Amino acid sequence: MGKRILVIDDEHSILDLVRINLELAGYEVVTGVSGQEALQLVASCHPAMLILDVMLPYQSGYHVLRHLRENGEHLPVIMLTAKGEREDRILGLRLGADDYVTKPFSSEELILRVQAVLRRSEPAAGTFPEEEAVAVQGLVIDPESRTAEVDGQPVSLTRKEFDTLALMMRHPNHVFTRERLLEEVWGYDFAGSTRAVDILIQRLRKKMGPYAERLETVYGTGYKLAERQETR
Repeated sequence: MGKRILVIDDEHSILDLVRINLELAGYEVVTGVSGQEALQLVASCHPAMLILDVMLPYQSGYHVLRHLRENGEHLPVIMLTAKGEREDRILGLRLGADDYVTKPFSSEELILRVQAVLRRSEPAAGTFPEEEAVAVQGLVIDPESRTAEVDGQPVSLTRKEFDTLALMMRHPNHVFTRERLLEEVWGYDFAGSTRAVDILIQRLRKKMGPYAERLETVYGTGYKLAERQETR
């Protein structure tokens, strides 16, 4: 049996359709119909991915995603939504979703997106090989344990946040275009826009404490991590 995927949707027809197609693709599937079940099952069955409907009763998919991310749970999440508006997609990305699929969707599209997100969630040994910790001033990352610290204090980063910071810390003062960051961190098959990069950078800055200003915007181009000589 393949990787375990948790699917949460209160529409039983959608739930059955997704479950059957994931099982045919070789995955182990666990299902639930509410936000409360989602949180309980993430904790108890440790899935490799969560496919999460936005419009759940009592507790929305956005609420579930926010709770997971705020409590340090970084498993990949694909949002299922009947809403195709740009603002809804941005909200999901801002909360830490990895991708989204708008209903109605084809089973083939969903499986391809699942495969792509799982592939991107694997430790990127080719891009970030095991090596010693990297430090830029008070920012420290350890690629082997995939941990980060700010002035000696541990900081909880999502997978994409870690990979983005690691890439920029390895190349301080190098300007990365949004397209380059999408290519390196999200992969060619990401369905969203470069706005996803801007949202991730905003989240990173909030976690970087006094070093947030080092993550500079290069207007019209992208971002860089500025490494400046300290004055004493």
